[in-house]
Amino acid sequence: MNINSAELFAPVYNRAFKSIMNHTKERWTFPGGRASCKSSFISICIVLLIVLFPKLNALILRRYSKSLRLSVFEQIVWAIDKLHMRRSNGKTAGFKIPKSRTAALPIIYVRKDGRQQQIIFAGLDDPEKLKSLKVSNGYIGILWIEEKTEVDPTDLQNVKISALRGGDTFYIFESYNPPSAVRHWCNAEAKQDDPRRMIVHTTFLDIPKDWLGDAILHDIEQTKKNNKRSYENIYLGKATGTGQQIFENIVLREITADEIQSWDETLQGIDWGYYPDPYAYGSMHYDAKTATLYIWDELYLYKHGNDEAFKKTAEHMEAHGMSIYEDRQTADSAEPKSVADFHKWGGNTRGAIKGKGSRDAGFKWLQGLRAIVIDPVRCPHASDEFTLYEHEIDKRTGEIMEGYPEGQPDHFLALTRYATERTWRHAGA
Repeated sequence: MNINSAELFAPVYNRAFKSIMNHTKERWTFPGGRASCKSSFISICIVLLIVLFPKLNALILRRYSKSLRLSVFEQIVWAIDKLHMRRSNGKTAGFKIPKSRTAALPIIYVRKDGRQQQIIFAGLDDPEKLKSLKVSNGYIGILWIEEKTEVDPTDLQNVKISALRGGDTFYIFESYNPPSAVRHWCNAEAKQDDPRRMIVHTTFLDIPKDWLGDAILHDIEQTKKNNKRSYENIYLGKATGTGQQIFENIVLREITADEIQSWDETLQGIDWGYYPDPYAYGSMHYDAKTATLYIWDELYLYKHGNDEAFKKTAEHMEAHGMSIYEDRQTADSAEPKSVADFHKWGGNTRGAIKGKGSRDAGFKWLQGLRAIVIDPVRCPHASDEFTLYEHEIDKRTGEIMEGYPEGQPDHFLALTRYATERTWRHAGA
C-alpha cells in the first residue's frame, strides 16, 4: 500500500507513524494543545492497521456513549474517506459504514476473502459491559482512549485487562488536552517511565496554517492576547497550574443534552461588570444525591450597559430553553441598582444574601463536593477560572497562604456562589 503521508498528517507525526507501523512500542500517548490534529492522525493509523493486519479489531472509547457518534465515529469515517477505503459494492474490499445516525454502531472492514474486522465504539458509562466484548475474527488488538482526562483511571485499567487479550501484538493510543492542574492523574502518569510507550506532544504550531482555517486561528490569537495562561494551557498543551489548585474536584467533560433535559431545576447566577471586568451569567444544576454540581452554560459580555445585558441574557436564556422572566437568577447584591433594573424589566432577579464570611463559606462548600463537572466547550471561562484558581505563596517564607486569594479571575466563581447560596446556606456550610 502506497500513501503520501504529507497529504494525511503533518511532519511532526512522522516519527510516531514509523514507530506504529514498525510496532517499536505498544503504547502511544498524545497529549497536546487544541487544533494539533492528533485525533486525525490516530484515526488514519487505526484504519491503516485494520487494513494491513487481518486479525486486528479496534475498540475506541470515550467516557460517555452519547459522545461517540459526533466525535470519534465521524473521525474514523473521515479517515476512511481520506484514504479512499469505503466499500463501493458487494464485491470489493472496504469499510462498511452503518447508516444509522442515532448510535455509533461498529464499522466493518470486509476483506476480499469475505473475512470481517470491526471498529467498535463504546462508552465507559458502564465499564462492566465491556468485559463481555467478543469479535468473530481475530482479536481486539487496537485500543484508542479519546479525551483520556474524562476517564476514571481504574475503569481504564480494567478495560485494558479485559479487552486486550487473545493476541500477541497490541496498539494502544491515548489522546487528550493536558489539564492545567499539575497534579491531575493524566499529567502525573505521563511523567512515569515506560519503555514500551512513546509520548508525542504537539500543538497547532506544528500544523500547516491552511489546514486549520481562519476561525480557529482568530480564536487562538484572541486567547493569547486576552489570557496568556489559558492560551498556554488550551493551545500549547501546558499544565500551567503550580500545584496549589484550590478546587481539586473538577471534572472537565461534555455535558450532554439528555443530561440537561433530565434535570428538574437549574440554578442561575449573575456577576455584574462592564469593562475590563465582564458581565457574567451562568447556569448550573446541583444533584444533592451525588453531591455533584454540573456547570453547563455561560454568557460573558463586555461594555454592555444593564439594558443591553438584560436583552442579551433574555435572548441567551430563551435559546437554551429558559426564561429570564421565570427562571430565578441570583445576582451580586453589591450593585442594588443593577438588580433593581433587571427586576424592573421583568426579570426574576434577586440579590444574593452574601454577608460576612459568605465568600469563604461558599468556596468551602464547593471544595467539599464530590465533583464539579464543567463542560469546557460550553463554558470556557468557568473551566479556566475553576482550574486555574490557586492558593498564593508567601514570598517571604515560601509557604502556601491560607484562605482564598483576591485578584485572580473569579467572575464565574462568584456567580456560582450566588446561584447555589440557598443550597450551601441550608447545608450549614
